[in-house]
Formats: sequence, C-alpha cells, structure tokens
Amino acid sequence: MSLLNLSNITAENIYTLCSETMVSNFFLFSQNEQERAENFSLVMDKAKEFGVTDEIFNCYQQSAALYNVPELWEKPKSFGKKVELMPFPLNCLPIEAGNFLKEISVNIQVSPDMAALPLLSVLSLCVQGKAVIKNPGGGNTETLNLYTLTVAEPGERKSGVFKALTAPIYHFQKEENERREPLIREYQLNKSMLTKQLESVTKGKNINVERAKEISRELKELQPIYPITLNVTDTTPEALAAELLKNNERIGILNDEGGIFDILSGLYSSGTANIDLFLKAYDGSPYNVIRRTQQAVTLDNPLITFGLMAQTEPFEKAMSNPQFSGRGLVQRFLYAFPESKTGRRTFVSTQVSDKAKHDYNNLIYKLLSIKPSAEIPVILCDKEAFNIFKDYHYSIEENLKEGGKFEYMKEWANKQLGRALKIAGIFHLCEHESKELLSGQTALNAVSVAMWADNQAMKAFNEIGGNDEEKTAKYVLNRIKKSGSLELSKREIYRSCRGKLKSPEELEEPLNVLEDLGYIREMNIECSGAGRKPSPKFKINPLVYN
Repeated sequence: MSLLNLSNITAENIYTLCSETMVSNFFLFSQNEQERAENFSLVMDKAKEFGVTDEIFNCYQQSAALYNVPELWEKPKSFGKKVELMPFPLNCLPIEAGNFLKEISVNIQVSPDMAALPLLSVLSLCVQGKAVIKNPGGGNTETLNLYTLTVAEPGERKSGVFKALTAPIYHFQKEENERREPLIREYQLNKSMLTKQLESVTKGKNINVERAKEISRELKELQPIYPITLNVTDTTPEALAAELLKNNERIGILNDEGGIFDILSGLYSSGTANIDLFLKAYDGSPYNVIRRTQQAVTLDNPLITFGLMAQTEPFEKAMSNPQFSGRGLVQRFLYAFPESKTGRRTFVSTQVSDKAKHDYNNLIYKLLSIKPSAEIPVILCDKEAFNIFKDYHYSIEENLKEGGKFEYMKEWANKQLGRALKIAGIFHLCEHESKELLSGQTALNAVSVAMWADNQAMKAFNEIGGNDEEKTAKYVLNRIKKSGSLELSKREIYRSCRGKLKSPEELEEPLNVLEDLGYIREMNIECSGAGRKPSPKFKINPLVYN
C-alpha cells in the first residue's frame, strides 16, 4: 500500500494539501477504496490538527468527482482506547505444560498467547472439583475451574492448537470408558432386574408392600455407573444439566468455535437466553430447575470449565448482549487476543519432541487420575504466598478507583483476585499434592499470569467492549450493518433499534459517536415549504461492510 508522506505539512503551508500536485499524488497513490481511505485519513488528520477540516474536506470531495472515484471516506476509527498487549509469561507455567506449549506454538506456528488460555482450561478441566483454594486474606475458598475465551480470526490455526492440547483428554476418556464398560453393563442389568421385580410385587395378586419397600431401597442404593464425558463441544443448557448429573457434576466445554454463545443467546429457545447454569457453575453454586415437560434437575455443586475460541464478530455480539453483560457472564471470562502469524509462516516447521509430548500426556493423565473425595481438600498458602496475594489485592483495589485502569470494568476486576487464586491452585496440583502448602513461587507465577490477563481484558472491555455510550453505538452500528444499505434515514435506523432504544431521542448520542468515528455522515437535506420536516438521513461508510 502506498501512503502519502505528510511530515513536511505545517501550519504555514497547510493549504498545499489542496495544491494540484498534492491532490494528483493522492489519487495516484490511492488505487482502491482501502488505499483512498488510508490516505484520506492522513489528509484529514492534518486538516484537523490545524483547524481547516471543512476546506480540505470539500477540496478532496470535489476532486474525487473529477477523478471519477466514489465519495471519499476516512478509515473508521476503533472504539475505545488502544491497548498495547503484553506477551504471555511462558516461564510461569508448570514445567511440563510450559515446555509443551512452547513446542506446539513453534510447530503450529502460532503465538504462544494463542495456546495459553486453552492450556489453562485443559488443566482446569482436569482438576476441577478435586480441591479448592482458600483465600489467605479471608475465609472464602475458590473452585479450580476457569472460563476462558481466545479471540482469533479464521485461518489462525485454532483447530491445530485445540487438537494438540486436548488429545490426551480424549485418550484418557476412551480408556476409562473401556474399563467401565463391564461395570456399566452390570449396573444396567441389576437396575433392570430390580425394576422388573418391583413391578411384579406392586401389581395384580402378587402385591407385597414389604418386598416393594425393600426393592425400592435396593434401587435407591444402587450406585449408577455411566460412561464419563469430560468435554462437550455443542450442547444446550438443559442437556448439559443432565450430562452433569452423570459426570459427578463436573464437565468441560472446550471448543475452537464460539457457537455456544448463539445457544446461550436463545438459538433453540425462541431467543430467550438461558444462562443460569453457567452463572452458577462458575463457583459451584447449587442449581435447581423444575420443568413441566422434563424431569427435575438438582445439582449441589456443579462445575464447568470453559475453554473457547471465537472470531471477532461472535465475541463482539457476546460482549454487547445485555443479558450476558448485565448478569455477569462475560465478566467471568479470561480473554486473550493473540498476535496473528499469518503471512510470516514457513513451509517447514520444527516438530514437537517425543519428550515434550510424553511429559505433557503424563501430566494430564496424572491430574485426571486424582480421585475426587467426599470432603474436598482445601489448598492453603504459605506466608510468602499470603504477601504476594495481598499485594495483588491492593493493586486491584487501587485500579478500581476513579481514573484507574479498571474504572470501566469493575465487575470483571472484582473477580480477578479469585481467578488468580484459581490459577494458583491449578498450578499447585500440577506439581504438588493438595495437602502441601502453596508456595510463594507458585503464587507469583499465578499473579504474573493474572496480570497478563488484566492487560488482555483491557482490550476486551475498553477497546472492544467500551463504556455504555460506546456499547449502544456498537449496537446501532450492528443494526445498520444488517440493513446492508449505504443510506438510511434516522427513522429507519430507529425502527431497527427499537428492541434496545425506547425513543428516537436515545439515538442522538450513539449517532454522534458513530459520526465522530467515521462510520456514518449526515447528509444535507434541503427543506422547502410547509409541512413535516423530513427525517435526517445518513450516508454509511462503505468500509463497514468490508
């Protein structure tokens, strides 16, 4: 792409922007819509710097007609503040997990940040429900399950990352179900026999109340045995609740697509979001649902581990969904925005070593083989870990104040110490037994990962999520995009937004935001004679459809 060099433009020679030579160079350098937008943005930035926007704007629009190109538009500006992202602290991971992540990142040719949260979710899935960690500054405990979401566009090799990280989970599941198969058959046979016996003593001439009570007691005491399901990729909340019952109230939703958000939004329930189970299962709160057409479901301590990847569009839809944000679902997630390697990948890549595979597989098998106990073990921190978590707590509190970096993402930040403790507990079980004290080094590693996650969340909530005004503007922009039009009246835009906006007056601020950022441009409408004033009309920047 050829960009104009305007470094020599000053207040004294600002009007040279409209010189025949400069205008000619502009259209010479700008051969397509994208290049024209990039260069027109440079021109208008200079014009704004020296307060001559109207003159420069009119000059270039008139010239566009002479050069037989469409009306000029600047490149739309991003919502929110630009966030400079930090690299993931690889050396903070448990040794076997960190070495495997490094090698698959090189082999698949992705940024380590692409695999970081999926790896944390895999480890979380393996240990959830097998211990909790006590907050050393208070009496509460944190479960060891995480909700994570990595945002990456198509072609970024998400599937390769997921396949490498989850392979040992599916191998373990297959072997365990093969071991359980005869036990499952025995359970089903015993249940069938007892059920038939119960029927025979409760019908006809053979009614025997005492025997019926005895058989009912045996049926109740019969321990159900099912195939284990460690991970599901596509499910409804109702089906998931039933699956949790069969799996000791523990399950994972690890998937390299973000389609689950469509389901949660009400894809299969007439647009009604059903997220109660996912809110409860973040920290193991009891879940009880009674439905007329289905068996009642009661879960005492459900735990779900999320490990999702999504493209930008479904992620933005999830962030702007008022039910997801208003009820705290999106605030439960850790986020990652890995750097793209597209265009810089080599034909031949380094293979993952047998040792790295072997060590990682052994780690996953070891964690999955930890037997859950009736009384869940509590991980306690040593004095050094206490001080590290205390310092992180006060750092969060300071940044929650007005003007702090968490000012517009308070609900997410209020959960961050808990997430740091969760990560610490996961790391601890990778290398120690739950009865051992969690060390200062493990706490430091977990807090380092949490601080990296702070940085990533800044992009999710400030740059992409934005404040309430920006969220409404994004909603309006999405409704405009759905129209596919290049011109819309204010009345037409309002009609498409009535699901969120209660009056046309509520449209004023979001339209101003969109115009300031270059997504729309109000048209001049000549009004003559008496009668009703026509609704304002707006041109839509064609680049929003690219």
